Amino acid sequence: MRKLKAELILVFVALIWAGTFVVIKVTLTELPPFFFLAIRFFIAAAIFYIIFYKRISFENKDAVKAGIFLGFLLFLGFASQTSGMVYTTASNSALITGVNLLIIPFAQHFIIRKKVGIENWIGIIVVMFGLILLTRPMEAGLNPGDMITLICAFAWAFYIVYLDVYTKKYDLYTLVIIQFIVVSGFSLILALMFEDIKNVNINTISLLGLFYTAIPATLIATFLGNKYQKETTPIRAGLLFTFEQPAAVVLAVIFLHDYFNSMQMIGGILMICGIVFSESYEYIRGGLSKK
Repeated sequence: MRKLKAELILVFVALIWAGTFVVIKVTLTELPPFFFLAIRFFIAAAIFYIIFYKRISFENKDAVKAGIFLGFLLFLGFASQTSGMVYTTASNSALITGVNLLIIPFAQHFIIRKKVGIENWIGIIVVMFGLILLTRPMEAGLNPGDMITLICAFAWAFYIVYLDVYTKKYDLYTLVIIQFIVVSGFSLILALMFEDIKNVNINTISLLGLFYTAIPATLIATFLGNKYQKETTPIRAGLLFTFEQPAAVVLAVIFLHDYFNSMQMIGGILMICGIVFSESYEYIRGGLSKK
């Protein structure tokens, strides 16, 4: 029952994140990406500290180092995803971000020496073929937004695996607040270096975007993900997070009128199928072997 509760919460987190693709795409018409991230994570850090300050401690140096490292991976993921969305559609961003689930087994092999299965290699071939159909590099050229978003996929994969390792060893509240501070800090540095923040447009759209991404999508979703992912495996958590991609695409089509031609639709479906096959094969095979 405890594991089921944790996994349902992770699905809830995925659905919250699905909404961010549409919200961020709209908000980026008003705010530059790194400034947006800096404010988003500053709000999340401030509220989190106000609520949980009595449970936060920076005395364990190893926990602080782990939080900084997780924060860097989180920053790399969000920075590449958000800046990539300036140049690509919300739908493409969601589908390409989902490639991180395919990379998780390889990240596990690198970090904890878990063997990569044949199903993972098959999944990569299927997803790469789907990615080519989706992004059409031969027809339209390489979209810089799609390429930048691929960095996000790698960052998220390693983040999920390292999160599983560190949340079992160190205090949850310390890890979360440090991650928020690191992402906000790095984002602010890049905003000051590369963006014109003197003329940002703070209006209803940008405020609503900051509210949704800072509170439900960062404060609540990141805390729940950090708390409950350790109740399952990284690969199973990755499989649960696949709910994010189709939900995000549906929202983008409805609210942003994102358009797919027939080959792009096939490519998107192939990507989702390749990811699900790669992540679920182990469990399907295990269930059949018990019968």
